[in-house]
Order: sequence, then C-alpha cells, then structure tokens
Amino acid sequence: MCALRVGILVDSAVKQHYLTGLVTQAGHQVACITILLNAAPATPDTPVDAWIVDVTADHSANTEQNETHLAHDQFVEHLLENATVPVILSDSSEYSEGSDEHKAWLRRTTERLQRLSGDINLQQTERAPRLWVLAASTGGPAAVKEFISHLPAELGIAFVYVQHIDAHYSTTLIRMMSGAGHYPAALACQGAVLQPDGITLISAERRVDILENGTLLVSEKPWGGCYAPSIDQVVANVARIYRERSGLIVFTGMGDDGAASARLIKQQGGQVWVQTPASCTSSSMPEAALATNCVGFSGTPQELAQQLARFSRQYRRYQPTTLSSF
Repeated sequence: MCALRVGILVDSAVKQHYLTGLVTQAGHQVACITILLNAAPATPDTPVDAWIVDVTADHSANTEQNETHLAHDQFVEHLLENATVPVILSDSSEYSEGSDEHKAWLRRTTERLQRLSGDINLQQTERAPRLWVLAASTGGPAAVKEFISHLPAELGIAFVYVQHIDAHYSTTLIRMMSGAGHYPAALACQGAVLQPDGITLISAERRVDILENGTLLVSEKPWGGCYAPSIDQVVANVARIYRERSGLIVFTGMGDDGAASARLIKQQGGQVWVQTPASCTSSSMPEAALATNCVGFSGTPQELAQQLARFSRQYRRYQPTTLSSF
C-alpha cells in the first residue's frame, strides 16, 4: 500500500483548504473531512488510515464560544482516545497566512505525512534484510532482464533498479522485468516498503530517497548532478543504511554514474560487481567502476545471476537474518 486514506478534522474552511491540498499533493486520498463549526458532529464512519487534526484550543471569554470550544475539545479528546489509526495533531492558527512560519508549517506537515505512510506500511509488510542496486544505462533493459531471468526464486533480496531512460518508459520496464522471472517489479512510490523478492524501479521523473526503516520517500526535488535518475545518489543512500547488507551491480551503459558510490558500498562491507565490458552494449559504466578497484566480481548477466545465487546461499548460512541494526 502506497497511498493512504486520510481523514481531516479542522475548525475552519481555510484549514480544510490547506490540508486537503497537502494530502493530495503528497499522493494520498482525502477519505473524509469534518469541519467543527458551531457544534461537534458525530465521528465519521468512513474508514481511514490516519487523521490530521488542526483545531484551535484557545478559548475566548464569551460564554457561548467557550461552550463551543469545549464541545470541540471533547470531540478531539474522544478521537484521540478511540482512534485505532495514527493521529497527526497540528495548530496552524498561530501562523499568518503566507508568512515564512506558515510555509514552514506546510513543509513540516507534508514531511510528517510522507513518513507516516511508510510507518503504516511497515506494520503490514515485511521489509527486506538485504538490498542490491541494479544500475544500467545504454543497453541496460535487455541485460537486466537476462540477469533477472536466471535468478532462482526467493533469494530474500530487495532489488532497486536504476536505469538511465526517459520516465515515460517506466511502464515498459516494469512489464519487462516482471515477466522475466520470479521477481515482480513496481515503480517507486511514497511510503512503499522495500520488500524481499521484489524489484523497485527508480525513474527519472521524481527523486527517491530510502529512509532508515527501509521505506521510500518520493519528492518533487530534482536529481542532482548530470544523471537522472542518479545512480550515485541512490547507491550512497543504500550504502549508508544497508551497509554490509548492500550490493551494487553495474551493467552496460555510457558515462561513469555509479563509480563514485561504488567506493562507499565497498567501505561499508557491501559487494560491487559489474557486467564484463566485452558483453556490454556500452562498456563505459562497468569500466569506470572497475577503475575504482572496488569490484569483487565481473561476469555476463547470466554469470552475475548465478554468482548472486551462490553468494546468497553462503550469506544465509553465515549471517544473522535479524534487522535489529536498522
């Protein structure tokens, strides 16, 4: 599950406007909206995955208004005591609309929503103990497909596929990889969990970061540097989090994307492998990785798959499967 069904509880139409925009821009669905005006309504029956509550607690001296505020407080208290899903509490009333403080509040609330989706998804989905990055450019789709087709099932690895290609080819790549073997492919989406025995495609359209808990943060920020998507950015992120549980395979491609971050994988105890230059459509990327002296194995796509199968059997024999270090 990537998108969340979010319930919004506010005490003004202005807050409703801002929070509805935040939820939809974050890629989630507004399941229900409750506006506390003159009285507190009954709790909505619409099922939600999370609530955002933005209700001003300040009480005026007016008796009638005090009674209304009390009813609102009681309604929010009832929600907090009985909600079986996460509740994000906020109060934007203290910020002037359009001010720097108001903009900062918008950013903070958006970030909380982004991270919340990953936390909720983790409760329902197993995360992978190991992660390998499949990096490619020119000629990559055919080489990676051949690699996937020779992998045995249930290696327990999550694969992140970073391919230099226009974003509108993402659907084609997902179909190619999903039909190649035992590992279904899906496009990276907000809050998704990196699951074992699956392939997550990173596209050029939106920057993707991997969080400490093994979930994805998809943002509107551009990829830095010369390449989109950036292999170096993804691999550096993976090396920092998965360390010795990480791996990088550099397939055919032009340029040197991935070479710099290969050193990081090696420093953290992970594996760096490449496709043999002679078997590549374009050998620049594997050659750049080989020049770092960090590569532990080189082979054709089929040989890389066979080596990974052997390596995984040995890893499972000698390494703990716990995720306690995450």
